[in-house]
Amino acid sequence: MHRITSATAADLFDIAATRRIEQVAAAALPAHTLMQRAGLAVARLAMAVAPHARTIWVACGPGNNGGDGFEAAAQLRHRGFFPVVTFIGDEGRLPPDAKASLQRARDAGATFASSPPTAYELAIDALLGIGSTRPPEGTMADWLRQMHASAQPALSVDVPSGLNADTGVLPKSVGHAQAAARHCITFLTLKPGLFTAQGRDAAGTVWFDDLGCGAITDPPAARLAGAPPTQPRAHASHKGSYGDVAVIGGATGMAGAALLAGSAALHAGAGRVFVGLLDPSA
Repeated sequence: MHRITSATAADLFDIAATRRIEQVAAAALPAHTLMQRAGLAVARLAMAVAPHARTIWVACGPGNNGGDGFEAAAQLRHRGFFPVVTFIGDEGRLPPDAKASLQRARDAGATFASSPPTAYELAIDALLGIGSTRPPEGTMADWLRQMHASAQPALSVDVPSGLNADTGVLPKSVGHAQAAARHCITFLTLKPGLFTAQGRDAAGTVWFDDLGCGAITDPPAARLAGAPPTQPRAHASHKGSYGDVAVIGGATGMAGAALLAGSAALHAGAGRVFVGLLDPSA
């Protein structure tokens, strides 16, 4: 597991590619292995971001994302924390892996409740993953709004619930992400939606875990560029040694774009930047 920062250079994979990668990984491992690894990763990150937490609210949905939450609850309980699990869904319709992790959470002694705890030190959002096709509504949307408005930190599993993993669009029904500290641990691939539109605010600090599945051969959909390379400059050089950039623009009332472009050119390493504004009063 590692943290994704503005200096990280990494490939991004869309939902279709992520599903293919998951299928290949699952086929190469014993049943339930990926979910157990994911749940353990969630639990470890939860303990790292809220080491002094006592009560941890784990909100679980009707699919495998909820299964990751059940597994995390089991792991947390084994380690002396007190997870309170709220579940939206039909137990009889859970996927096999999620059903197995639900039983593991019960066997571990996790508390199950019909509503969120009145006091908790961390919320884990395991309601919806990349497979969600409709905006959260009803009780699920209420729980997400509660998490987003809370003063307590929140940890999303794979993606923030309701977020489109390709576009980063977050439905209005879940409110704006305002939790004191937000984290998202994403598995197998980094998704473009975590880094664009509302995704960046909703995810907060992004963590990545490949679940031990190693390198990916699928072509990426996009890429995080990472920090620009830094190259030492010769002592016997000056601004004329590194090229000139001319920026012409800034019609009436629109000078800001040209000034931003000029500033970006300077930061990118241009020796001299000339900005010609079309608005004579700017």
